[in-house]
Amino acid sequence: MDSEQLWLQVWQEKIGHIIAFSVFLLIILLTMIFKDRVVKNKTALDLIKYSILCVSFVYGGIALKAQPSTANILILHTAAESKQFPLGLFLLEPFVFLSFAFIVLTMFVWGRGVFCGWLCPYGAMLELLNKLYDKVSKFRLSLPEKVHWKLIYLKYVLFVVIIGIGFYNFFLAEYLTEIEPFRTFILKLKRQWYFVAYFVILTAGSVIIYRAFCRYLCPLGAAIAMPSFLKFIPFIKLRRYDFCRNCRICPRTCKPDAISANGFINSRECLSCLECQVNFWDEDKCPVLIRKKKSVVSSQEPG
Repeated sequence: MDSEQLWLQVWQEKIGHIIAFSVFLLIILLTMIFKDRVVKNKTALDLIKYSILCVSFVYGGIALKAQPSTANILILHTAAESKQFPLGLFLLEPFVFLSFAFIVLTMFVWGRGVFCGWLCPYGAMLELLNKLYDKVSKFRLSLPEKVHWKLIYLKYVLFVVIIGIGFYNFFLAEYLTEIEPFRTFILKLKRQWYFVAYFVILTAGSVIIYRAFCRYLCPLGAAIAMPSFLKFIPFIKLRRYDFCRNCRICPRTCKPDAISANGFINSRECLSCLECQVNFWDEDKCPVLIRKKKSVVSSQEPG
């Protein structure tokens, strides 16, 4: 049986899950498209966000093993180098294929945040663990601002090193992708003890330091963020006021520290949690809206 017949058979056997997963991806897309409506109700946003994260973690990650990785990019890179694109080979994993299709679509529209913040199974697990951790403990480490804004480039260095080594030694490069704990995650820790130990340490560290792996180490996240360096791509920006340059409300509540000193959102670091958009529409929190509301009230008062 050739690869084309094999992937068709795989898709036919998994058609129910493929449809369900595709609908799930569509729900995430619709959430982002209509985010301006969703964020006006914090309760509704939390319900939608954490429901999606649970599905990403349990159904996407544990059940379907829909966890893309840099290893997939490495295979594509090797295929391009040899000028052979065995599409049937990539289609053998339908949920990873659909995830990459989703990544390609969203990273040129919103940046890395939609995948990293909503769909990535391991990232979803970290977000849920961080939510639980906040309920039981107030202890959390935060890197100094200068260190943070330098350390964010480490993931790009790791990605370039992996791809660069892939030109000379595919197997070594593939082994280096183990810096991502994704394989250990989808195999439910059924690996050698050192992979499991690394997974546990990295996961625990990414709870104490909010999603440290995603922010500083993930080469896949770096790859998805790279189009954000291109100024000519018309990304859909999150809403901001001019006053945001001076206000510190959103930066204080931005867990990924994606809001720079001038108040603008760094799309390469934003995980699309949408908390700043909740503030944008909150008449009791946003200084711009508070001032506007006060001016309306004062103008209605009898002279």
